[in-house]
Amino acid sequence: MRRFLALGFLLGLALAQGRLEGGVYASLASMGPTLEAALSLGEGEVYLRAQGGRAGLGYLGGLALGPLGYLAYGVQGELGEGGLGGVLFAAGGAGPLAFQGRLGYRPQGAFPLFPEAGPFGRLSLRYRLVPREVVGFLLEGGEAFRLEATYALRQEATHTLGLGVAGWPYLVLGHKGEVGEEGEVLDLLLRLGGINRLEAGLYLGEASLFLTLSHPWAGSVGAWLGDLGLEAGYRGAPYAWIRYVWRWP
Repeated sequence: MRRFLALGFLLGLALAQGRLEGGVYASLASMGPTLEAALSLGEGEVYLRAQGGRAGLGYLGGLALGPLGYLAYGVQGELGEGGLGGVLFAAGGAGPLAFQGRLGYRPQGAFPLFPEAGPFGRLSLRYRLVPREVVGFLLEGGEAFRLEATYALRQEATHTLGLGVAGWPYLVLGHKGEVGEEGEVLDLLLRLGGINRLEAGLYLGEASLFLTLSHPWAGSVGAWLGDLGLEAGYRGAPYAWIRYVWRWP
């Protein structure tokens, strides 16, 4: 009953105003709908997410601080299989400094909308040394701990070099730049060592293509074609996820 109430409220919220993303996620272990809806409230947004036996209700807001910068914040409460959970979000910037962070807990995960389980957190900082040079720091905790530092130099393209630790040290190599005459952008990020993972994105205006590969073996390939999203991958078992976004002015 709780699941049907959550899905019904989600549909009503979406029909009231704005945006509804509906989809189907399928793996060897399970198959079911994924739904997300949002309602704008002034400078903020109330949203509801639901998948299987879990649902989350949240709020995202922001403050413009004029010459001092900006601050965005959010909170998400969850209920469903395993018990209660929640997440706090924050992001902001002031001058050359920008940050993003989140901190949360859920008793069990439900990929793809609720992927983490247990306590988890992430904090990233970026500091612009000069207009073309940026240093970054990343701290991540949860099922695994990760600490990472990067340096990015932007010329015609952006080149990134960094080092991290996740049990063992690893190297970070990145490239982002235009690859065609129509403004197509290719974004590549490779980690080698304690983490072995390739992330690639190709942005083609109305279409976007994505690829991830990692070892131990996992990965995904996906695309956004306008408001239609397609994804297939492997996370211990094969899976597929298809969704569509409806928008109302």
